[in-house]
Amino acid sequence: MPKSIPTTFFDMLPLPIIVVELNEETLNHTLVYLNNTFTNVIGWSLTEIPDKNHWWQKAYPDPHYQKVVESLWELSMESIDANNDSFVIVTVNIMTKYNGEKRFKVYTELKSALMDGYYVVAFEEINE
Repeated sequence: MPKSIPTTFFDMLPLPIIVVELNEETLNHTLVYLNNTFTNVIGWSLTEIPDKNHWWQKAYPDPHYQKVVESLWELSMESIDANNDSFVIVTVNIMTKYNGEKRFKVYTELKSALMDGYYVVAFEEINE
């Protein structure tokens, strides 16, 4: 894992966090870090979800729901103001490893303020 990732900072956060390596050559970005809260709440390990494609298979195992999430994501990307917005936010159901499906508000950084070449995805669980 790159030294530039402030793991101590991410591990103290109460929200599940994924750090993703930005790669302009592929849409299948590599997941490089999961904080302790991610492991405790969502459950998947870095070996189980090493990249975006693996994450999508675990988080959204139903192919039809994957398409719904993909459309929601694309719609959110189109509706943001790239000059003023620093996050894309979507609310989705995510399959956790041990506790079944849970609803989360997912915040994805558009450009990392902390680390060049990486971005952060944060998950806020919604208890309805």
